[in-house]
Amino acid sequence: MFASIAPTYDLLNTLLSLGFDASWRQKAVELTAPNPEARVLDLCAGTAELALTFAKRLGQKGYVVASDFCWEMIELARPKLKKTIPPLKKGGGGDFTSSITCPVVLLQADALHLPFPDNTFDVASVAFGIRNVSSLNQCLKEMVRALRPGGKVVILEFSLPQGPIFGRLYNFYLNKLLPWVGNFIAPGRLKAYSYLPASVGQFVRPEELKREMESCGLIEVQSHPLTLGIVTVYVGRRP
Repeated sequence: MFASIAPTYDLLNTLLSLGFDASWRQKAVELTAPNPEARVLDLCAGTAELALTFAKRLGQKGYVVASDFCWEMIELARPKLKKTIPPLKKGGGGDFTSSITCPVVLLQADALHLPFPDNTFDVASVAFGIRNVSSLNQCLKEMVRALRPGGKVVILEFSLPQGPIFGRLYNFYLNKLLPWVGNFIAPGRLKAYSYLPASVGQFVRPEELKREMESCGLIEVQSHPLTLGIVTVYVGRRP
């Protein structure tokens, strides 16, 4: 399903979020506050938008691994890397006029069985993907396992606004309008864009996700609702 919508994924993310998606990713990175030498693992990376947002905060000694189960998504990140990461010059020097100077690695991997040793990363992130894994608990445990002590898990995910007026308006947009717009731009993909609101509605609520993060070994877990509760950023630390 995700492979089928990969070519229009970025366009539809921007349109369907009314342009807020970039600011949500930026806020997730700000709340994580990685140091310039951080090692970042971004799971369910899609076309690597969050991975590249992290990369802009890192220096030459840091790096980002963008991992996704769907290779068709990851493949679309390649042109972005060519545009944002400068090629090396002869003699080994780099042209660092680009906003990204750290390595960014693209990888196809299963979020439930990560191919990394324990204590590898300083940050493990996932944006709009954790509700799609088959086992939330297993994914969180793998993220924690891959972190160094003191490392952070950051999750950016859709949530449901609770206000009586805005909540109803958003529910109409999410369940009625969004699938139609998605199918208009990507014909024949109505099922895929009907899955989105269904998965949001069935996903655990913010307090439940916080408790699940804590049960997997994270401490100081906090949730930060954005844009009237349309999305929430969750941050927890491995002791």
